Amino acid sequence: MIGAESQQLEGTRYNNQPGEPTLPYSVVTVGAAAVDLVAQVDTFPGADQLVLAREVRREPGGSTANIAVRLAQLGERVAFAGLVGDDASGQYLKQAFASEGVATELITTVTNGNTASAVVMVNPEGQRAILSLGGTALYSEIAQVPAGVWESKLLYIGEAYLPLVRQLVNGACSRDQQVFYGPGGIFVREGWAALAEASRGIKGLFLNWEECMLLLGQEARVPSQLPALAEWLALVIKEAGWWQGALEEIVVTLGARGCIWLAPDDLSWQPAMPGRVVDTTGAGDAFTAGYLAAYLKGWPVQTRLKFATACASLAIEGQGPRSGQLTLERVTTRLQLEGGMAGG
Repeated sequence: MIGAESQQLEGTRYNNQPGEPTLPYSVVTVGAAAVDLVAQVDTFPGADQLVLAREVRREPGGSTANIAVRLAQLGERVAFAGLVGDDASGQYLKQAFASEGVATELITTVTNGNTASAVVMVNPEGQRAILSLGGTALYSEIAQVPAGVWESKLLYIGEAYLPLVRQLVNGACSRDQQVFYGPGGIFVREGWAALAEASRGIKGLFLNWEECMLLLGQEARVPSQLPALAEWLALVIKEAGWWQGALEEIVVTLGARGCIWLAPDDLSWQPAMPGRVVDTTGAGDAFTAGYLAAYLKGWPVQTRLKFATACASLAIEGQGPRSGQLTLERVTTRLQLEGGMAGG
């Protein structure tokens, strides 16, 4: 079964239609890249508390950057677009992209810029706490964005200031690019009205549970039964008036519980797949990459969710957001253990 599924995966990759110009990328991702200083700790520090790190290591990071790497590992032609400083850290990030097969020609090196960095604490359960140290990462205006971002079938927008999101979406829609958006926790705090106005025209939206509850004004709680939760969330989102413009799908990740997929008149869900939890840092990024890769192959929703969930389950089994390779072989092997690719 795995051999057949692998052949299907390879055989259904999105290709340009006859008569269409060949595009250099299947996906362009726009967002932040950063250098992460990762500390393994026994517990997260409280107020006025000192905690000793058991291990400290440097890793390339940034959510959108991680998504780009995972897409490349899954065989997509992907470019990352963002800013780095003209320092050793910026060179380190570009080399890390190149080593994974991510195109770097859309990365802009800013003279006298300090490449973004973050401190990431990881406890024995694989949970994380992140402190961003800032730095050169995000475009401030559309004039900084290279023209190459329009040269793909799909544009993924991650960390970006909302005025720039509006301009990116406008540019993509005028060129018939399909746009998916994952704003992340910082920009979700702007509220749904601001987010919806900035992203009007996107096809798909990625949120985690906490972000979704914040936008809905609901108190975050531990999800109960997944089918009932999906139906409740579908009703609340419809009543909140989220289904406007070109938005066709919303994917909400629930961590160890799985995920929910919503459309204006449809819903689906997928429980998480078991995995040996070492570090959850890159689980959401691996899920997003897996979903986008499956979407580009034209797979049905339930297959996309299952494939993405398998990617996330593999990502948590190593240290760091890019540990291991999300190769086709590894993902399909994990899927075979869970009953194969077919949607339920």
